[in-house]
Amino acid sequence: MKTFQILPAMLLLGLTIAAVAQNNLDAARRQVLRNSFKRSMSSHWSGEGSNLMVFDLITQDTFCEGVGISKEQVQSIQDALGSMHTIYENDPRLKPFQDEMNKLMNEHGNPFAEDASDELRQQYNELEARRRERMTDVSTERMQNIINENLTSDQLKKFKEFQISIMSESPIISPNMFEVLGLSDAQKKQLDAIKREMEPEVDIMIDKLVDGQVKFTEIVQNAVDKKLEGVTDPEERAKIQKEVRDEIRKSDPELQKVMREIMGIGKDVADKLKIKMFDVLTDEQWNRMIGLIDNPPDYAKKLLAQIHKEMGTDNSKPGEWAPGPNSWRPGDPIPEGYRQQRQTRGNFPRPPGQQ
Repeated sequence: MKTFQILPAMLLLGLTIAAVAQNNLDAARRQVLRNSFKRSMSSHWSGEGSNLMVFDLITQDTFCEGVGISKEQVQSIQDALGSMHTIYENDPRLKPFQDEMNKLMNEHGNPFAEDASDELRQQYNELEARRRERMTDVSTERMQNIINENLTSDQLKKFKEFQISIMSESPIISPNMFEVLGLSDAQKKQLDAIKREMEPEVDIMIDKLVDGQVKFTEIVQNAVDKKLEGVTDPEERAKIQKEVRDEIRKSDPELQKVMREIMGIGKDVADKLKIKMFDVLTDEQWNRMIGLIDNPPDYAKKLLAQIHKEMGTDNSKPGEWAPGPNSWRPGDPIPEGYRQQRQTRGNFPRPPGQQ
């Protein structure tokens, strides 16, 4: 079975392992990497990158069969992804940054030479940071379009249903998934208000995600450097990089500890979002949401079981899906604090703007 990457493929956003190797991850460049990761991960919550998880999921035959994605569609998506580098060369939003960086190097020399001044390094790093942020925005936009252009509306609908099914089991949350429940314009405004209200908690979660992704990148890079010595064939290098990433993801205890912590934070945020949606959704919409969570499609159950196994949180039989620990379900007692809030707010759905 192919490994399921619980963190979305942020390295696809121009931040490849090869590029990291060339930069040696000094303090300044590590910060550039962190900022880019954070910007791309935040796009899931904002909605700008709500479909990016598909790039990881289409590597899973179980997901593709469940959603009805053909091999031809997968190939088309991967081909489009393979030509992503051309947008960095041709996008007019990026050219001014590259021109400034080239001009700086032409006039003052290599900012990473041993005799380069601290001022030159700082100027270059600031330009690169701004360029990377814009690269992330450009990449997110293009990757979102690739998915929208290659999947049908029914497939996108099933993907959003899948997101709801795993919302308490994933560190990445995209509130746009609720659109599949048929939200009215007034409900969409309420959802936007909830997103703004929860942003501080989401920022903490994303910071943890970034910590985990940067740590993973550094661990992988150290291992990859040793394995790639003397290897020149691009396909062989790519194969080695993937093997190293998969092995570390499965076997490094420190990284798994970080991931379990991230999963816990993501679950807390998802459960709070789920409770807040109680006051937005109609009875019919609420029952549909809970139905997707309590009774995920078979393919979602298999992927959830795989996530728990890889994260070391699997207490069930092999291949068997079970709800996450301490999950709040409709059949469980509703938390007392929430019941008291519910009584003071009145019946749902609450009017737009009501707190």
